[in-house]
Amino acid sequence: MKGAKPERSVGIVGAGALGTLLASAFTQADVPVRILVRSPERGTAVKRVAPRAETTEDPAALFPASVLFFCVKSFQTADAANGITPALLEGLVPLVTLQNGWGHLDLLERALPGVPLIAGTTTLGAFWDDEGVFHASRAGSTLFAPWTRAAEPGAAVRLFTDANLRAERAADAREILWKKLVLNVAVNPVTGIHGVANGAVLEAPALFELSLAAAREAVAVGAARRFLPAPYEPEPLLRALLRDTAGNRSSMAEDLARGRTTEADAILGAVVREGAAAGVPTPIAASLAERLAVLESARSTHPRG
Repeated sequence: MKGAKPERSVGIVGAGALGTLLASAFTQADVPVRILVRSPERGTAVKRVAPRAETTEDPAALFPASVLFFCVKSFQTADAANGITPALLEGLVPLVTLQNGWGHLDLLERALPGVPLIAGTTTLGAFWDDEGVFHASRAGSTLFAPWTRAAEPGAAVRLFTDANLRAERAADAREILWKKLVLNVAVNPVTGIHGVANGAVLEAPALFELSLAAAREAVAVGAARRFLPAPYEPEPLLRALLRDTAGNRSSMAEDLARGRTTEADAILGAVVREGAAAGVPTPIAASLAERLAVLESARSTHPRG
């Protein structure tokens, strides 16, 4: 039947490092993948890593699909949603977000009424180095939780586990999103400001103490807003993340190095805004945001590549 969803196929919006990693993993597990790219050059880069994936610059060509993964930057959410709206609304394909920050699912729920939305958080890591070589770590874990009532994360979990990627179903979407935000707050700004890989934070006591203080500040906000259970201690997870992704560069470090817009507002800005709503001071997040703004302005003028 025309327009019928195949039993197992994947559409991916966002051909950055994470989207490319997923395209490679799923196609290696014999799952058909279509991935939306913004240019022929990006399509070529994706095909070097995931040669069996189908790349397209046409959002409508992502469909039919059984699951759609959303891997764009947080500040690209609205534009990306507008691009896929007609086809997605017609089929009501489940949409799984794997994005940093806070607020993107509220935006998607408004933009895509009726679409089953699933929140995803992951510690998978990937990046392209300065020579264009792709680096990826599949050792991380991923959690999926329903955001809208009709959403069921089971298909996403099975896709990941069949591709030898660790994944589980979680009950509370806001809890997993804020826990990921805590780690983003701790790692991304510090690695970005200092231009280091994740493992360097664990090796330098001063950097680790700053990261841990930022994480605990975000925890205090999350607990006050009832996004997190109390008590919640982030240090074990922070240490494990830095150890498991020691050779990786965070997305924020990559963006700064290449003169691109960072996700500072969706990460640090979210902590500051939610802290203000809860009456919880957030001086560390505010200070890191100010330092990033200065660096972002300077490096956008003189990007490295």
